[in-house]
Amino acid sequence: MELSSYSVEEVFFGSLKAHVIRNTQTGEYVQIVTDFGGKVEALRLSSRTTGTLRDVLLTDNGNETAITENKFWKGMLLMPWANRIAHGKYSFNGSTYQLPLNDPPRQNSLHGFLAGKKLSVYTTSVSANSGSITLSYNFDGSDEGYPFTLRMLVAYELSASGFKVSLTITNTMPQAPLPLTVGWHPYFACSTHQAQVQFEPRTAWNLVELDANLDPTGSTQLDTTFDGSQVIGGSAVEPTFYDSEFKPRSPVNDVMVFRITDTTCNQSVGLWQDSSFRLTHIFTGAMKFFGEDGIALEPMSGMADAFNNHDHLTILSAGETWSGAFGVYVE
Repeated sequence: MELSSYSVEEVFFGSLKAHVIRNTQTGEYVQIVTDFGGKVEALRLSSRTTGTLRDVLLTDNGNETAITENKFWKGMLLMPWANRIAHGKYSFNGSTYQLPLNDPPRQNSLHGFLAGKKLSVYTTSVSANSGSITLSYNFDGSDEGYPFTLRMLVAYELSASGFKVSLTITNTMPQAPLPLTVGWHPYFACSTHQAQVQFEPRTAWNLVELDANLDPTGSTQLDTTFDGSQVIGGSAVEPTFYDSEFKPRSPVNDVMVFRITDTTCNQSVGLWQDSSFRLTHIFTGAMKFFGEDGIALEPMSGMADAFNNHDHLTILSAGETWSGAFGVYVE
């Protein structure tokens, strides 16, 4: 019987339970905070070409206070909505709902309810080729402004291909539909002002116009900023600032790949997202807002404020299941 080089271990960040998937041969690992919404706290991967290890994400250094304060959403899974809902208000299936506002000074509801939830271990698995853990959580309808019940399974896998997250979300109500968007909020560690960002190259990309409240206006325009041909620019202490959402100009019906290339070391990190995640959001303000060098590149299943504008909004009928996946590797 071939022994596995992968392990799944339970650890604690203060009082917060977490799990680590580790490749004991290569030194690769991923840390997942089970007691705080399945947050991806840290990710270390080896390069596909050189084998050198890279710390891929900005982290909270396992600090319980920083994790629970969640000031910048590092590594958080976002659901049952991703990004913003304007003024926290939406109408669905004949009723109007008001969500808590958590985006000062703007009047928005931001990034859903999963942050802070304690997830349960559903399964773990190790083999010669991979290690994985699947966590579960049931939304019971008690969250303010979201009186819908659903079951989430999220599987995290570490393998020679890199890191993969797969989500399966089921409407558990007997009759009623529910609205849903899903996202992830990683910050990729890099020299921001000297990084080149390339969006999926098989389509052009439209910049989503935002109003002063950072909510979509309904207008878009062609934008070629992130075609990989230029660095972010600015300076080390003040990189050029972007806080921008994009949608593909034409359909890409399979996996889309985004790349961040740190030109200081000529190494690229790839982020792939399957056909359930059609939009992306980029944020280059980490240095400005919390003094760390990195770029947030966020896969999203629907547009910001999708509960109101319905752009790529998922509506799950009773008993229906949505699934999607994304992943990260180092070239």
